[in-house]
Amino acid sequence: MLIEIAILASQKNLTSYKIEIIMNIEAKPYKLINTIQNYDWGTRNEKAFIPELLGIETETDKPYAELWIGAHKKAPSKVIVEDKGISIIDLLKDSSNQILGKEASVKFDGKLPFLFKILSAGEALSIQAHPGKREAEVLNNIDPENYPDKNHKPEIAIAIDDLTALAGFRSHKEISKVLDEYSELTDLIGAEPVKRFIEADENNYNKELRDLYSSLMINSEKDARRLKKTVKATMKRINKNKQLNEEQELIVGLNNKYGYDVGLYSILLLNILHLKSGEAIYLDTGIPHAYLKGNIVECMANSDNVVRAGLTAKFKDISTLIHILNYDSKTIEVLGSADRKELIEYNTPSTEFKISKYSLEEGKSLKFENNKTSNILLILDGSICFNDDKTEFVKGEVLLLPAVMESFSIKSVKNTQMFWVKIPE
Repeated sequence: MLIEIAILASQKNLTSYKIEIIMNIEAKPYKLINTIQNYDWGTRNEKAFIPELLGIETETDKPYAELWIGAHKKAPSKVIVEDKGISIIDLLKDSSNQILGKEASVKFDGKLPFLFKILSAGEALSIQAHPGKREAEVLNNIDPENYPDKNHKPEIAIAIDDLTALAGFRSHKEISKVLDEYSELTDLIGAEPVKRFIEADENNYNKELRDLYSSLMINSEKDARRLKKTVKATMKRINKNKQLNEEQELIVGLNNKYGYDVGLYSILLLNILHLKSGEAIYLDTGIPHAYLKGNIVECMANSDNVVRAGLTAKFKDISTLIHILNYDSKTIEVLGSADRKELIEYNTPSTEFKISKYSLEEGKSLKFENNKTSNILLILDGSICFNDDKTEFVKGEVLLLPAVMESFSIKSVKNTQMFWVKIPE
């Protein structure tokens, strides 16, 4: 790494000057040091996935929820340069063309456009959705404390082992069945919205679903006694069963943790999905979802905007949630494959990121030509080396491959799994 020091003298006052540090980014991989987020829902003790991945000691009863990899201002990664950690945000200020590539640097104003994560859920995250770009700008202007970014947040979740999640509204038929089975919901929602929903055309009921869900959320917020009464009736109904189904078990467990929370009813209204290792779901802005349990790789546009609906002690914003939600009940497509393949590419509409998974047998080599943009790879297992260099990069290490690294080869020293994120060209 070459560092040039440019001293610029002021024309008016030769005694005043400023120093600019210009980094010459070399065509080689750079290690990243990343931040662990210890949110309460993370895995703990012997189940803590992130410490095991990174090869660090697990602190007793401490939750390990997320590993942030990228250039978000909340927790930017550090790039190891000559044994020193430099914030990737600072490095990009002077070297964005070399790191991102000229086209991506212009397109994204010299900033890394994606945020890459490991997420390890020991229990349910909040019911939530993410705003679109225009909505994010408005929310950030009005309430920057709760909405820290002006950016949207489409995201993909890829199961490392397995993942149980809620995502997207169920079909008209399924929700109608829920309303019939849990008749106490009519008392909370209101008879008219329920009636209109049930009688709606199954192929065109988005408006009635919006009215139904809005009534549920608004009435719960306005009338805590009414919500409490409804939840008590639901728990009484469930507890009459000798054997509970999956959604009932989830409701019981989350009721024990969160009490009289309207988020319990999202378990009945949203699709329950089970992903196997390598399978993924893409969640565009406005899609209601919650990760319930599992270890995943997650990639998203560079944003931390979250609009929460329930199952959380954090800030909830019901009016914004109702406004931004996507009320389509289309099936959430499962991407990727649970089969072991050398390469799985997860194709999404995102312009900020493209993510792939490689599974390489020992001794396997791959050549990459004409690279024009920034790449970040995470070694999930095994080890690799680059070109003819014998330096090994091992499990848990995260590498930045800058755009100036135009041609290179990777060899798997051991059986290796790695996730690879790049800016789409």
